[in-house]
Amino acid sequence: NQFNLSRNAGNMFNILRKQMDESTQCPLCRASMYWVDAEKLDEQEFNFYQCSHCHHQIFPEQQYNCHCENCQAARKKLLKETRLQEQRKLKNKDIVERELSELSFLQKLFLLALLDNHVQEHTAHQEFIDWDAIKYHNISPNYLFQQSLKKHLVHEQILIVKDDALQAEQYYINVRLDGYSEPSLFSVAQQLRHWFYENLALGVPFKSADEVKECLYLLLFQEIVQFMQFYCKTWGIQIAGNKSFQVFCYRLLDHLAVGQIYYMIQSALEYLHKQKALQVRNENFINTNLLKKTLQQYRERGLQEKWETFTLPRPPQLPFSKMSEILLFNFLGLDESIFVQPIRHAWKKIEPRLNFYST
Repeated sequence: NQFNLSRNAGNMFNILRKQMDESTQCPLCRASMYWVDAEKLDEQEFNFYQCSHCHHQIFPEQQYNCHCENCQAARKKLLKETRLQEQRKLKNKDIVERELSELSFLQKLFLLALLDNHVQEHTAHQEFIDWDAIKYHNISPNYLFQQSLKKHLVHEQILIVKDDALQAEQYYINVRLDGYSEPSLFSVAQQLRHWFYENLALGVPFKSADEVKECLYLLLFQEIVQFMQFYCKTWGIQIAGNKSFQVFCYRLLDHLAVGQIYYMIQSALEYLHKQKALQVRNENFINTNLLKKTLQQYRERGLQEKWETFTLPRPPQLPFSKMSEILLFNFLGLDESIFVQPIRHAWKKIEPRLNFYST
């Protein structure tokens, strides 16, 4: 293959001759390489190696770039990554990085529920949240609630989509910790553990007792929704909570135990099911609104006729969510009696201490 005067693709020189060098292997495919004599446009001669299989080229003085398929693909990948990095920098100019301590009590609780089981000191973990891998775990009392919490954190720019996330379901946590930017997931998880698991000895995750009370009511309402869904699942019927039903349940929680509300819901659902009033799909919250109306009538009549509202124990088949475990048992130091007595009894004991630590 001597005196090949064809121009080398992508580089401005001519190949004069090639000679096989069995002692030199291509670093990419391990095939033997040619020792090539070449000529620049100014007729100055020089030498380089070229692979006999994949055409990879090695220039001893690195005066030219290799244009084999592997090298071109590597340059394209590097260019793409550089563009993504630049786009991220531009995008991040509009993204505000908040201090972890400034997040709401609910936001902190949800983050700890996401991280606690997956981010440990002596176990390997990724530095991002893979939502697809955990979205069906019992993070909160029900799936729709945890989906709405995740969307809320994305909207608040606390969770930021990973640049290369294929389905946009992998997220970085966008917070500062003690003034430092981009803390590790372990550092974030450990700080949250200090706030929620150390009996307030290592910091306080709330601004006021009312913030904790609001979160407690919300979690217990979501426990009620979980019970409704659990009960309706045996009939293949959809049901969920909505704002109107939430307000009604909050009024009930002011006076009744969660277990008493369970009993009312069980009675109402059994009645509606026997009447064939429940629809398979909960379109426009038709089942939710029917249940609310039935419960209102049940409650009004019960108050007028002074009925005793029985208490239904929390079904053992219902899994406890991570958020409920952290808030009820670890942080507030309660036990399952919270489900069989009105909240106000437990709150009288909890509130003074929370007020003392309020910021």
